[in-house]
Amino acid sequence: MLRSLTLALLLAVPALVMADDKKPDKADDKKPEKAEKFDAAKLVGDWKITDGMKAGDKPGADVGKGVATVTKDKISLKSDGMGFVFGYKIDDKKDPVAIDMEILEPDGLKGAKALGIVKIDGDKFTLCYNPSMGGARPTKFESTKENGNFLFVHTKAKAEDKKDEKKPDKVEDKKSK
Repeated sequence: MLRSLTLALLLAVPALVMADDKKPDKADDKKPEKAEKFDAAKLVGDWKITDGMKAGDKPGADVGKGVATVTKDKISLKSDGMGFVFGYKIDDKKDPVAIDMEILEPDGLKGAKALGIVKIDGDKFTLCYNPSMGGARPTKFESTKENGNFLFVHTKAKAEDKKDEKKPDKVEDKKSK
């Protein structure tokens, strides 16, 4: 169950980066390089994990196999026959931008939460979060054995990535005939 939760968070977190309507942030006056406002609408779409770390170690081969679909307030993930749905909220008034995630499906994991931070750079977004329920939100984008954080870089999914995700649906169609 913990492995499923960890896998779900790893794959879905990228999608959890959608935000509510945002207001201009005046705190950026000190840091001119951060003058560009975080745009959560850029998170909407399909994403694939292309790089990452889990508590300072490279993740297993199962990371990056699935495609996460992000909407305004949810992230859906299908991978290896398992499906997960996460709700998320963005706080773009914080620096770095904060994300709160909660598993909505499957029922056995419903309610599990993780606190993280997120940034967008072109067609990539980076998510760093603490996978432990009740764990502290990361303050920088780093993953070490000491902090236990997970750090993942997501890239917009390509057409061939999406085809891989549709394969389980075809299998289900054959079973129903």
